[in-house]
Amino acid sequence: MPLIVTTLQAANAQFSPALLQNVHYWGDGKAEFSIYAAEIVREGAPRACEVVHILVREPFDPKQLVKPDDWKKPGTIQVLKLNQILHVPTGLLVYQQMHSNFWRVDNAQLVKFSLTSNDSCGNTSKEARRNGEKLTYEYRTYWEGMASGSDEIEVPPNGYFYDELPWLVRTIDFSKPGTDFDIQLAGTSINSKKDSFDFQPAKVSFTSDERSINVKVQHAGGTDQFTLDRDPPHLLREWKAADGNWLKMKRNLKVDYWNYNKPGDRERALANPMLRLPN
Repeated sequence: MPLIVTTLQAANAQFSPALLQNVHYWGDGKAEFSIYAAEIVREGAPRACEVVHILVREPFDPKQLVKPDDWKKPGTIQVLKLNQILHVPTGLLVYQQMHSNFWRVDNAQLVKFSLTSNDSCGNTSKEARRNGEKLTYEYRTYWEGMASGSDEIEVPPNGYFYDELPWLVRTIDFSKPGTDFDIQLAGTSINSKKDSFDFQPAKVSFTSDERSINVKVQHAGGTDQFTLDRDPPHLLREWKAADGNWLKMKRNLKVDYWNYNKPGDRERALANPMLRLPN
């Protein structure tokens, strides 16, 4: 068997689609809404702020790669969407960024990611859409020399993007013997400039105790450490990133958050014990 196929099978054996495809957990029409106390490095220094992660299953039009108005539309598929929302004050400036990933439920494949970013100086948008074994990456920034354009991203067989990690580490098959396995990892796109995605070797390992699972991802930029609940759905409790970023969960809800959009709804949702996932 060729080495590239063996490597792919080894990586895929360690990531399981079981949580992604768990209809009892995701089929209730609600989202995981996780609020993290955070320190995010911007302008060369860590900044205290709040970061929100939202995970929700939703219908998807596989041709347009968007959520359809009619969820019964023929050919509609299901995806799991992760929104990472950052609001980072930096003196008189503020970074406001949201990165979204979309994974197919049937095969766990990343089909799209997108980013919007503004930093009180300008706006940037990025989007990558799957086209066979490649992703078509388009960008518009306010930086000279990278105003707009598109590239083709060739993803290696066991290749992943850094911004997938908050979900990806939760899908490790923790029952399998041997805790170390290799992947190819590209960098983050949560920034205002055009990206050059360079997939480099990374090693994933984990240890566990009676309450937690600790996952390490060693990559070209250093080591990221993730603390998860030992029991499914393996909620992400803490993330210490190699670049100095840090997240620690403050609150976690299972909620149809799009229906909580009136004045005072945030406070009401946070105060409702029926919306909280178990600690």
